[in-house]
Amino acid sequence: MPKHNAAPQKPALPPEDGLFQALSLCRKAGKLVTGFDAVEEAALKGRAWLVLAAADASPKTVQRLTHNVGDLVDVLPTPLRMERLAALSLRPVAVCAVTDRNLARLCYDRLDACAATKHEEEMTE
Repeated sequence: MPKHNAAPQKPALPPEDGLFQALSLCRKAGKLVTGFDAVEEAALKGRAWLVLAAADASPKTVQRLTHNVGDLVDVLPTPLRMERLAALSLRPVAVCAVTDRNLARLCYDRLDACAATKHEEEMTE
């Protein structure tokens, strides 16, 4: 009689952990740029597909980034704080950019799961 080894179900990750794992995958693939100047340069050169700002980034930093590259690439807030994003780089960073289209789509989907993005329907109401 064959054995029926039912593997235990893996617990579902919180959405923030899913986003962090997606960003970690971007870093491992070499497609994550961190730091304001590097992100701005990548966006201006057309390499960035998605720019993410930490939850505790200063409003002035987000405003400057949106003003400088907001027309070129989406600048979106994340629920992740700078101390959590510091694990992806050697220092705490307020902004990061994904330079691969498919990985940017993955991060956007994970952001959508976190409900950190605002859809156009919600913005018009």
